[in-house]
Amino acid sequence: MLKLSNDGVASVFLLAISVLMFVATYSIQQMTVSNIGADFAPRLVAVGLFILSVILLITSIRKQKNPKATLEEEVEEDEEIDASQPISKKSVLLTTGLLIGYVALIPIIGFLLMTAIYLFLQMYVLAEKSHRNIVLFLVVSIVSSGLIYYCFKSIFYLRLPAGILG
Repeated sequence: MLKLSNDGVASVFLLAISVLMFVATYSIQQMTVSNIGADFAPRLVAVGLFILSVILLITSIRKQKNPKATLEEEVEEDEEIDASQPISKKSVLLTTGLLIGYVALIPIIGFLLMTAIYLFLQMYVLAEKSHRNIVLFLVVSIVSSGLIYYCFKSIFYLRLPAGILG
């Protein structure tokens, strides 16, 4: 019999939560005539949580069956993690400030512009000084916010704050 590790116990718990969450979405009242209603996002989160929990459970079981091979992998991962710098208090405070600013300014500036600005600044704050690529950050933030905006407007038919763009 296989004894579950902490990861295994956590994955089983999260599997149960995801199933309960998915079942609970059936009690959400449909308020629109479109195919995508208020139950879409919670179901999507529940399915994602379920998939990730299954992956965690499989990984946990593999670690228990073959601890020697996974120990070597963990040592390699630890060496990679040790090479990176610890999270600074400055980056945590800047991230908190960026999130507060994003939420406060999104109704005024609008989703599209504010999301692009936020993503750029967040990537800049979190990247190491040697890995800061401003052109890449600009391209990723503009393309990402544009794709998200398009999906919400054209696929999900949801209204997003227009802000100064009207």
